[in-house]
Amino acid sequence: MKRTTRILTILMFVFLYIPMAVLIVASFNTGKDLTKFEGFTLGQYAALFRDPDLLRLLGNSLLIAILSTAFSVVFGTVAAVGVHNLKPKLRKAALSLTNIPMTNPDIVTGVSLSLLFIFVGGQLLRQRESLTFWTLLIAHITFSLPYVILNVMPKLHQMDNSLTDAAMDLGCTPIQSFFKVTLPEIMPGIAAGGIMAFTMSLDDFVISYFVTGMDFVTLPVEIYTYTKKPIHPKIYAMFTLLFLLIFVLMVTMNLLQLRSDKKKKETRVKAVKPAVRVLRRVCAVVLILCIVGGCCFLLLQPKGDTITLNVYNWGMNIADGTDGTLDIIAAFEEKYPNIRVQYATYESNEVMYSKLKNGGITVDVIIPSDYMIARMIDEDMLLELNFDNIPNFRHIDEEFRNNDFDPENKYSVPYTWGTVGILYNTKYVDQADVTGWELLWNEKYADKILMIDNSRDAFGIAQYLLGYDVNTTDKAELQACADKLAEQKPVLQQYVMDQIYSIMQNEEAWIAPYYAGDSMLMMEENEDLAFYLPVDQGFNLFIDAMCIPTCCREKEAAELFIDFLCDPEISGANMDYICYASPISEAREYMEEYLAESEVIYPSSEILAAGTNYQFLPGETSRYVENLFMGVRGSVSEGSDNFGLILTLVIVAVVVVPPVLRVGKKLRKRAKKKSA
Repeated sequence: MKRTTRILTILMFVFLYIPMAVLIVASFNTGKDLTKFEGFTLGQYAALFRDPDLLRLLGNSLLIAILSTAFSVVFGTVAAVGVHNLKPKLRKAALSLTNIPMTNPDIVTGVSLSLLFIFVGGQLLRQRESLTFWTLLIAHITFSLPYVILNVMPKLHQMDNSLTDAAMDLGCTPIQSFFKVTLPEIMPGIAAGGIMAFTMSLDDFVISYFVTGMDFVTLPVEIYTYTKKPIHPKIYAMFTLLFLLIFVLMVTMNLLQLRSDKKKKETRVKAVKPAVRVLRRVCAVVLILCIVGGCCFLLLQPKGDTITLNVYNWGMNIADGTDGTLDIIAAFEEKYPNIRVQYATYESNEVMYSKLKNGGITVDVIIPSDYMIARMIDEDMLLELNFDNIPNFRHIDEEFRNNDFDPENKYSVPYTWGTVGILYNTKYVDQADVTGWELLWNEKYADKILMIDNSRDAFGIAQYLLGYDVNTTDKAELQACADKLAEQKPVLQQYVMDQIYSIMQNEEAWIAPYYAGDSMLMMEENEDLAFYLPVDQGFNLFIDAMCIPTCCREKEAAELFIDFLCDPEISGANMDYICYASPISEAREYMEEYLAESEVIYPSSEILAAGTNYQFLPGETSRYVENLFMGVRGSVSEGSDNFGLILTLVIVAVVVVPPVLRVGKKLRKRAKKKSA
């Protein structure tokens, strides 16, 4: 029995730590392929420390983690002592309330905090920017507090209360007895809670994503955008260092705990002094880190004569110097040394729109898609551009000017353009089957087909297949499209957006609709992938353009940034990285030849003639489409419905029945006492 237990324990630890082992090995690998170790190197660590952006993001995360931990430890310890001194019933209720934030889904906590900050900042305090560094810090303190409280409470229960009474009998005030007696006794719980709060804050993504403003972005939020391209090995190096940091903290805490327990066995009185010394050291270290972190944060703020330009763009949608490409933002800041660019990203037009609409952030430059630009113009969310500050607009090709979404070219300057087609694996998909959008419904490839998780694109594909206008507002046609998408469900593996990269590159799926530029990136990683445009049925031809929202603070600087991106040489270098087509023909001269000549990025004029643009749909139609799509996305088979119903009933029974039985038992006891 003991042998079996040991084997299971070993297997459990192997299962827990093997992912980290793979990550650590990858950080020392000369190659980028995780499946092949091509040689030992420290180059990834050198590259990490040469990357100022990653170090800045890491510093942001550490600063937030340290500050939120410091506040959480102080407030959490005080709260735990207060809860411990409550009457039993009130203490139980308080502990139940403390548990709720930990069991509450992070996305619910994030959204609720975001709405609260926007309401208080925007509506009550009338601030232009509701989401800032301070809202991020408050959010981290909020979700870290319960971990400190619940780690300190057991130590308070274990403590001998007579020690406090004895200290006060000897002349200590309540505050003195707390610092001299109580605090050393509960120190292990405080340390455990602090380390847990630190780790939770350091790697938090979901809550941070909803409460982060433009002025301060943490590493996990930024790393999320890196999924659009293969992760650079220097990221593995950084994760390895973070893991080692947490590992050292945990080992140190356990060693201190063992040392404290050993001393207690010898004499309880002698144990106080080491604990006090440890407490002082820990407090000193935390205080120093907070002071240094705060000074660094203040030093990193722009000087009085420096303009901060907030740019809000799609993830991985601008060249950043990776793989030898031009760092666009660094080049702009070099040309305009009095302007510092604060760059943030979003993953969809809808996310960008909602953040601007709610007033949570202040942005100077945005890069939405065509139909979203039309919507924002309609809702007076964009400023007219002063083209005197954008002389490079002359390089924009005539065919990309005066588009349907901005007929007079008052509000936008084209940034990129592209198409939506079918990405497929030539190794597994028969070329004879690649005839049109119907390939996405082919039962021959069941469970190997992905579908784009975007209502507009998904309905657009169904509309092309059924021969409808992609901008239709006819509810009968939209319902027919929803029915067609529902027919596709049995052959689908899943709905995806950015997850498509790893799935298609690793050949876990063989067919998927996606954007041409992103498809080109995947084709570079897997030579068996190919891209197809259903010319006979039609496809989406989209344009992303640079705009200035009404919340802009630095309009002239924003126009200078737009002008800079319209320089043909800059545009060409930018397209080399993001693999999309430039609306500037001259830019092709500065692109890599294989990209400039690629039919995926630059289809022929005959093929492009079959493409159509999405137009802004009325609000009622947009909501109707979204509801239909959610219905399709949520639809499951009858068997699954039954399973879900059974599972729900079981959960309800487990949660509700025990409390009801306890209440019934108490009532019966009371009835017996009364009858007696």
